[in-house]
Amino acid sequence: MEEIMKGFVKYTSDPYSAIKEWKEKNQKKVIGIFPMWLPEEIVHAAGMLPVVMWRSNEAITWGYAHVPPYNCPMNKSVVDDAVKGKLKFMDGMVFLRECLQSQEVPFIIENNMPPAFEEYLYMPPIYHEDKASKDFTSDELGRLRKNLGEFGGEEITDEKLNESIRIYNKNRSLLRRLYDIRREKPGIMPARDVLKVVWSSMLMLKEDHNKLLEALISRLENNGYEPVKGKKVFLSGCLCIHPQVELLDMIEDLGMIPVDDDIYVGYRYFANDAEITDDPIGALTERHFIKTPVDPARGEVEVNWGKELVDKVKRLNADGIVTLMTKYCPPHLCYYPDVKTVLADAGIPEVLVEVEHEIISYEGIKTRLQSFKEMIGGV
Repeated sequence: MEEIMKGFVKYTSDPYSAIKEWKEKNQKKVIGIFPMWLPEEIVHAAGMLPVVMWRSNEAITWGYAHVPPYNCPMNKSVVDDAVKGKLKFMDGMVFLRECLQSQEVPFIIENNMPPAFEEYLYMPPIYHEDKASKDFTSDELGRLRKNLGEFGGEEITDEKLNESIRIYNKNRSLLRRLYDIRREKPGIMPARDVLKVVWSSMLMLKEDHNKLLEALISRLENNGYEPVKGKKVFLSGCLCIHPQVELLDMIEDLGMIPVDDDIYVGYRYFANDAEITDDPIGALTERHFIKTPVDPARGEVEVNWGKELVDKVKRLNADGIVTLMTKYCPPHLCYYPDVKTVLADAGIPEVLVEVEHEIISYEGIKTRLQSFKEMIGGV
């Protein structure tokens, strides 16, 4: 297990060095993908490495000259890394309007540290399954396909796209199997390790990640399992960044076992496949319009996020929900009061923990989590 985990941890402990090392070794281009829902398959089919942009490993400094302090950690961090030159190894970047704050990021980067290739996709901010929205989205993905092909000097054919979709579907299927094992055998892996496995899938070549995942899953399925005592909890939130591993450790140290989640660096990332069809761009468009898990950042109001959480907690027979609220995240902030009400009406215990990029008060969080543990029947 330790040897297998080293392959994942290499990328999550220092993404900057690991990705630069991969680029130098393979002599291929690297394209940064802004979270959350840009189809990486198009970049992969172009023979380049798509990496989902991440929260920085250091305090934000230069970024505050370009982004106000009340912006969310993801936007501040990407801008800070870019203007410091830490993302120079990226040959290109692809952005979309994920929320009101995020739409300024590509233009700040363009004006300060523009990469060789930069694309901004105008994906529908409020999406409905109507022909106009899907046609518009398909055109935008087609534009990305054409421009990436020109940048790489090679046409992105339907065959290449379908092969990339197959590879990505396999990765998503393996990650879903990992989560199945986690639900079947609570505590079989520390939450921090599960997070690192998912996060590394956003940074590594998917073929390499698939091999590591197959080895990990085989080991988990065949090794002995001793049930772990503790209250089962569901993690919800963190729509575009990963929570601190110290926070996950704290939850487990207090006797609670995360058995599932809907965080972005978690189940939300790999929940849905794209179909293999004669129209791969159309298939990626259809995947974009799948409405579950509910995505508050896309203005989805027809499907209730709170009801989705109630259903998941009941299926898991979990004892409660730990909500991980990214500080200054408007989509989550706007949804949270209604979600809280739905959970309360359903009798599901829930505690809110605010997640910030830099220093957070772990003592204050520990007190909240201890009280929550007592509320759900802990000692």
